[in-house]
Amino acid sequence: MSGEKCLLGGPVFDGERLWERGTVLFSDGVVLEVREGRRPRRGAEVIDAGGKWVIPGLVDLHSDAVERCIEMRPGVHFDWEFALHVLDRRLAACGITTFCHALTFSDNDFGLRNGAAAEGLAHLITAFDGSPLRRVRHRVHARYEITCPRVAPVVEALVESRAVHLFSLTDHTPGQGQFKTLDAYLDYQTETYGVTRDEALAAAASKQLRKSAGLGHVKVICDRVRSAGLPILSHDDDGAEKVRLARKLGVRGCEFPVNMSAIAAARENGMSVLMGAPNLMRDASSNGHLRASEAILSGCCDGLVSDYYPECLLQAPFLAHRRHGLPLEEALRLVTSHSGEILRATDSCGRLEPGCPADILVIDPGDSWVRVHQTWVSGRLVFSDGL
Repeated sequence: MSGEKCLLGGPVFDGERLWERGTVLFSDGVVLEVREGRRPRRGAEVIDAGGKWVIPGLVDLHSDAVERCIEMRPGVHFDWEFALHVLDRRLAACGITTFCHALTFSDNDFGLRNGAAAEGLAHLITAFDGSPLRRVRHRVHARYEITCPRVAPVVEALVESRAVHLFSLTDHTPGQGQFKTLDAYLDYQTETYGVTRDEALAAAASKQLRKSAGLGHVKVICDRVRSAGLPILSHDDDGAEKVRLARKLGVRGCEFPVNMSAIAAARENGMSVLMGAPNLMRDASSNGHLRASEAILSGCCDGLVSDYYPECLLQAPFLAHRRHGLPLEEALRLVTSHSGEILRATDSCGRLEPGCPADILVIDPGDSWVRVHQTWVSGRLVFSDGL
């Protein structure tokens, strides 16, 4: 045997095109060739997927699932390394091969959303990604809370050491963005983290008090992130003014814009729009904001992220196709090549093309829910339920 593997699929999607039947040839961790039709290559190990689909591994740009694996209930914590190992296996089983851990760098939030915890997790994730134990590719998405300039040196040091792959700006000050009212902010904090209303009020006051100083440092940190060649996103944009400001800072995409006004401004400024897969599955935002289906139906959604529920990511493009009529090729791009394009400065992922990592899924779309049969990462089989 040459060491080459020849995967014979049913329908094959390479990140752009969908063929009725196709073949993927890969070796030494990279894709060698993708071609239409089921054509084995002499000397290669043949893997017959039968009529099952073959698509690129999913690219997830934003998920805080690791927080939930560590703190399963408010104040109930599990070992970080244990949680990361468990999540790694879970991701392989749901087809996510490049996973960006959204870590919040703040000093006026609760739970694991603080500078010390985020820094520790970033180092742990980086070390785990370099170990032979990991199954999928782990990346760090640094979410910088703009009301907390005191944590900026921590983020900047991680960027300098190349422990960050994606950067985003967040502002959880009540009265805008994710929290339209103070009551919405208080309800979320008390229910999610089990803190008292007075503790949540104190955090809200801290954000309001330090927002001006924080805004003064945003340009500095964004300049440093851009100099490192990293993409920048913004979070929960709620209008054209905020989007235009973000664009001036070098922001390339808007995550979870809360209304169509923000989406229209993003489009005018050449920025990508990323929506939540759980939102699409439920056809509702957990915060009462814009539904992902509205962005998709308007033709203004460029990517989907799992947000907090990794299993939703693979289901979402097929639901977008079945429920909302989005062409299947376009829907699949939302979780593969389009998201991969944002990470192109540090990773080549989301496509089955010569030279790209052999991150491959064998799936069965079924009649209702999609099932993963195999997950390959850099040519290594990391999950299989048997073909």
